Amino acid sequence: MRPRIAEIRPALCAVAVVALLAGCTTTAGTPHPESGAGAFPGTSPSTTSASPPKRPREIQLRGAEPCGLLTDGQLPALRIDKAGRVVDSDFYRTKGCSWTVIGASSHLVPVTVEGISAWTDGKRAGRAAATDPVLDFPAITVTLPNDEGRCDVMVDTAEGQYLAATFSVLPTYEDRFPAPCDGARKLAEAAMENLLK
Repeated sequence: MRPRIAEIRPALCAVAVVALLAGCTTTAGTPHPESGAGAFPGTSPSTTSASPPKRPREIQLRGAEPCGLLTDGQLPALRIDKAGRVVDSDFYRTKGCSWTVIGASSHLVPVTVEGISAWTDGKRAGRAAATDPVLDFPAITVTLPNDEGRCDVMVDTAEGQYLAATFSVLPTYEDRFPAPCDGARKLAEAAMENLLK
């Protein structure tokens, strides 16, 4: 049964409060493509005959250690100056890893409970948009209209699995960090480099 918007909004507000209290380290909650948006990467409402991009191969995320998705050597380039900490990701019913610095946070979750199409089928609040593949793997960005300081990049790694990368920047710190979607993409690329090894 399709949830009603009125039922989704309280959950979205709860997620936003948790994100604020946790230093903006949780995932995007329940983004929902706006009218006419949300087609799978490579397609759009006007090009429904186009095929979605293909994964070059499958990368299984079950059993992946969230904080092991980045190496110590990658952290400085991502403007991360301390080790990550494992956090519960209730939305995905799994564990994620959070790296928080003054003014920004990065978050990775290996999602194994749903496919990337959960963000593009029109059932979640927010904006899902096609983006360039991440190391040849199909990807989308998810943003919330009321949170310009946050962006999620979802990378399709296998059937029913994807990597969720979130980057958030607090107001007044924007000049010290990449734009949220650029930061999320760099985070996703770094994690995918390690998953492909």
